[in-house]
Amino acid sequence: MKNLSCSRSIYSELAELRDKNKLLRNSLLSKCPDCGQFRFRELFSNAASAITILNKKGEIIFANSAFATITSYDQDEIIGKLLNEILVSEGDTEGREYLHNLFCGPAGKANLSIAITDKNNDPHYIDMSVSNIAATCDTPENCICIMQDVTSEKEAEHRREELIEELMEVKELQEDNAAQLATLLHELDEKNYALELEIAERKKAEQKLKESEERFKNLSITDQLTGLFNRRHMLDVAEKEIFKSRNTGHPLSIMLMDVDDFKMFNDTYGHAAGDDILEAIGKIIKNNIRATDKAFRYGGEEFMVILPETNGLEAIKVAENIRIALAEYEYHPKEGSPIHKTISIGVAEFTNDESLEKVIKRADDNMYRCKIKGKNRVYFSCE
Repeated sequence: MKNLSCSRSIYSELAELRDKNKLLRNSLLSKCPDCGQFRFRELFSNAASAITILNKKGEIIFANSAFATITSYDQDEIIGKLLNEILVSEGDTEGREYLHNLFCGPAGKANLSIAITDKNNDPHYIDMSVSNIAATCDTPENCICIMQDVTSEKEAEHRREELIEELMEVKELQEDNAAQLATLLHELDEKNYALELEIAERKKAEQKLKESEERFKNLSITDQLTGLFNRRHMLDVAEKEIFKSRNTGHPLSIMLMDVDDFKMFNDTYGHAAGDDILEAIGKIIKNNIRATDKAFRYGGEEFMVILPETNGLEAIKVAENIRIALAEYEYHPKEGSPIHKTISIGVAEFTNDESLEKVIKRADDNMYRCKIKGKNRVYFSCE
């Protein structure tokens, strides 16, 4: 009875780990990251899970090494192939059609478990998370598939069932051969111990997967040059803060800033020096905003800060801190006298009846007024 209880406990724990693994995979971001191409490919290529990105026809446009390992294909064979034809054998037209409709369907998410056959006709069981992403002005329509090979879990489940059947047979023979029973129970104990070790290794693998997914999430919302959040993430944060401000009646302000004479600086010192300045400005902004504020690279030499629970006058103080800190910063692009860069900042306070586009437009207009009035200043107006 003790060994039967232990087997049931292991069965429950493996089921719990399988469910948890599905949740971890489903938490992966379904939006294509707005980060540097090199970091993007590096993360995908080294991910523990098999990852493929499909175009709207269901053809593979990217696949990492983990996917090639599961399917036994070389990576140069995969690109351009239909994923449903790789995963499902030629004779299973119904299965191929089902996956094709899933990969090429409307935007959304789906999770499923399927049996596949690799290039060498070896069977595999995989858990798959499918995220269909609608086309935007910046990105085409894509489908991201994340797969985890759970063949070992299926085999372990089959082994558990065999062990339970073996245990029941042993119990029936208990009265006839006590010595044989003791030997078999000892063997079962050893097998259960091996399963416990397998569970421990599985937990370690899941932790590594979770850490990899967290790194991917951070990369997908971060501008790699400045270390600030990117514009795509800004749109998500801004809409949430506007919704909260409308419901609570609490103030919300934004500031839009543009580096003064940046094109002239680039033409004089080169784009590498320009990148260094943008990186330094990103650090200055982060060091001069509050913990509740969120800073973003809006595009090129433009930056934005969203300030929740903040009215226009309070936002001006934060903007002045940033402006002064940058004006005092010394940069040495070449030997000789240091260079000081300045920035123009437009501040706008959100009103309950306006959209995100409108409040950004007001901040942009105020920033333009700074340029007209001589640059290196902060401008705020109530309308």
